[in-house]
Amino acid sequence: MIRAWDFLCDRGHRQERFIDSDCKVVLCTECGAHAVRQLAAPRSKLEGFSGAFPSAADKWERNRESHMRKEKKTTDNHGEDHSWRR
Repeated sequence: MIRAWDFLCDRGHRQERFIDSDCKVVLCTECGAHAVRQLAAPRSKLEGFSGAFPSAADKWERNRESHMRKEKKTTDNHGEDHSWRR
């Protein structure tokens, strides 16, 4: 499986290469020395405030905006919000 991997050579040159997952050593593109595949931190993105995954936070925000639009439309059409009476 070909994917992006981080490699580091003995001289400290760090590079990212798209290469087969079986490959553990490549030649450094800057100095030609052997570069060894590094263990990389998982790349995930969390929403800054709650720590939730973006998809969950985005879904909540979309639902909230939709609900607020419906409430505003009801209030605009009827003058007062009576949705709490249902």
